[in-house]
Amino acid sequence: MLFVNLCVIILAMATNSIPPPFTCETDPDLIVSDLEPLLFAVYEAFEIATPHVEQVIEREGFERTPALFSHLVRCKAKAHLRAFDCRADEDQPQIEQVMLDGLALEYRGLRFRILKGSVLPTAQSTQRQRFYQQELPIWSPDMPAPTLRSLVLLWDTDTTWQFSHLYLAAPKTGDERTAEAYWQVEIRHPAEGIAAPPPAGSGSGDLDNVRPRSAPLVVGKGE
Repeated sequence: MLFVNLCVIILAMATNSIPPPFTCETDPDLIVSDLEPLLFAVYEAFEIATPHVEQVIEREGFERTPALFSHLVRCKAKAHLRAFDCRADEDQPQIEQVMLDGLALEYRGLRFRILKGSVLPTAQSTQRQRFYQQELPIWSPDMPAPTLRSLVLLWDTDTTWQFSHLYLAAPKTGDERTAEAYWQVEIRHPAEGIAAPPPAGSGSGDLDNVRPRSAPLVVGKGE
């Protein structure tokens, strides 16, 4: 037993992080509530980045292509997230260096990838396949639900290239042809989660229901 405990301590020191308190079966609303500071910051980052990039493309006379647009939006959003101040040092997101200005970070013991689209994209690389896989190799269905280790934030635009949706998904598995998630929910605009002040004379000065509620969505498999 002492040997097992020692191994657990060494493993925790090696990863230098505390396992997140969620499993893959945790209510998504609870997860959204806990991650609210980061989700609001990401929403704001893309809300600011997309019109800014539109202006840059028009001013410079660039050819508007999906690849160029997404690349510039990621760059602008990353700059905004680097300046994100959650007012607690231990909660500061750690932004990772990713090729082609990809967006990846760690926050509160969870790993995040921020990708373009409205559904979980397929896992074309071995690295993404490992990221999608929440279960450890020794996990089996008769064991407790796997610990939630990774999440995907999906940002999408409308037909006029304006930021329109932000989704949070818990990936389950994926390969070159398909991708599957435990769940996917839409993150509402931060302003939608703020209740109006109570009428004068109501005797209450508090704001109720300050957290936005996320609406479950059906997750489709990519082709």
